[in-house]
Amino acid sequence: MKIPKLLQAELALIFITIIWGSTFTIIAEGLKQVSPIFFVALRFWIAAGVVAALMPGRYRKINRKTLLQGCVLSVALLGGFVLQTLGLRDTSPSNSAFITSLCIPLVPLLGFLMYRQKSSYHTISGIVLAALGMVLLLADKSDFSLQSGDFLTLICAFLFAFHILFLGIFVQKTDYRLLIFVKMACGAILCSIMAVVLETPYVVWDASFTFYILVLGVAATAAAFWIQGWAQQYSNPTHTALIFSLEPVFATIFAFWILNQGWTVKEWVGGILILAGILISEIRRTRKPYAFQKSRIPAG
Repeated sequence: MKIPKLLQAELALIFITIIWGSTFTIIAEGLKQVSPIFFVALRFWIAAGVVAALMPGRYRKINRKTLLQGCVLSVALLGGFVLQTLGLRDTSPSNSAFITSLCIPLVPLLGFLMYRQKSSYHTISGIVLAALGMVLLLADKSDFSLQSGDFLTLICAFLFAFHILFLGIFVQKTDYRLLIFVKMACGAILCSIMAVVLETPYVVWDASFTFYILVLGVAATAAAFWIQGWAQQYSNPTHTALIFSLEPVFATIFAFWILNQGWTVKEWVGGILILAGILISEIRRTRKPYAFQKSRIPAG
C-alpha cells in the first residue's frame, strides 16, 4: 500500500520531534564545557559539512534568490539557537522547553498577520488543546519563575516561529536541499563571527563533549532540518508547528528514561491533551500536498 505524501511528511516531522526532545539535557550538559555561541557555531559547521556531503555537484544551482532565502532562514534559526543556548545558562531545561514551545501558537498568528493565511476550525482547536497540554506538562508553579534566560528564550520562540513560517513558503519554489545547505553554511559563518565578537570562545574537549556535539550537529541539526525541509513541501506551517508540540512530550519521556523521573497525573493529562490536539487537527485534512498560495509568496 502506497503511503500518501502528506502522511509521510507528518511521520517525518514526528521523528524530528523525537530527536529534538532528547537534546535539551545534552545542550545543558555541553554548555558546561564550551562558550555558548561557539557551541552553536560548532553545531552549524558540522551540520553544513554533513549536508554538503549529501548533495555533491548541486552547488552550481544556488542562485541569488536561494542565497537570500537561505540567509533569511539562517538568521531566524541562528538567532533562535543562540538565544536558546544563552538562555539555558540562566534557566532550567524544562523552562526552556516550555517557553520554546510557545512558537507553536505563534506560527498561525504570524501567518495570519503577515499573509492573511487562515487555519481551519479543527486546526485552531487542536492548537488550543496542545497549548493547554504544554502548560500542564511543563509549567511547575513551585519551580517556574521568570529569569533573564526566560526572556531570551521567549525571543527565541518568535524566531523559531518565523523559521517554520518562512521555510514553508520558500520550499514551494526553491529546492529544499539548496536552502538547507545555504542556511547551515551561513549560520556557521555568522555564528563564528559572533563568537569572536561577543564572547571569549573556549571549549574543553573530551569524549563526552565529542558525543554531545556530534549528536547535535549530525542528528539534531543536519538530519532534522533536511527532513523538515522535505516535509514542509507537503505539510503547511501551522500543522508543522502543531506536530512540533510533541517535542516537550518526548523531552519528558527522555527525562523519565534517562533520569528516572516519573510522570505526575498533571503531566499525563498534558501529554494526552497534546495528542488529542494533533488528532483533532487531522479531521478533514486533505491528502493532497500542501501548496502556499502563490500570490502570497514574497517576491525574490
